[in-house]
Amino acid sequence: MKTLTKALRPWTLDFHVAQNDGSVFGSGSHDKTGRHCQATDPNGKLDIVHDAGYWLRDENGKLTKAFKHICWDGCMFPNEVMNRQQTWNDILATMIKVREAHGWQA
Repeated sequence: MKTLTKALRPWTLDFHVAQNDGSVFGSGSHDKTGRHCQATDPNGKLDIVHDAGYWLRDENGKLTKAFKHICWDGCMFPNEVMNRQQTWNDILATMIKVREAHGWQA
């Protein structure tokens, strides 16, 4: 993860936080990267808060604030999921944890 983020961080303008279940479905533009799943999905393979730090901090652990935009990547979910209040409660709680863990304040 350190090697990947070091190489891609300079080219990344927007950071889309997401959870991934590690499966490969093969049905679209994300066909080799696995499927996104909800923030609290027990099958999620990422430690979202910890792993976000690889993107938000440089190789020395210093917060870069290089991104212009940080958001939750919910593009892979059906409207039914996105219309549930609990979905947004979980997303907001996760994003707040990312912010708090990495000192991101406006």
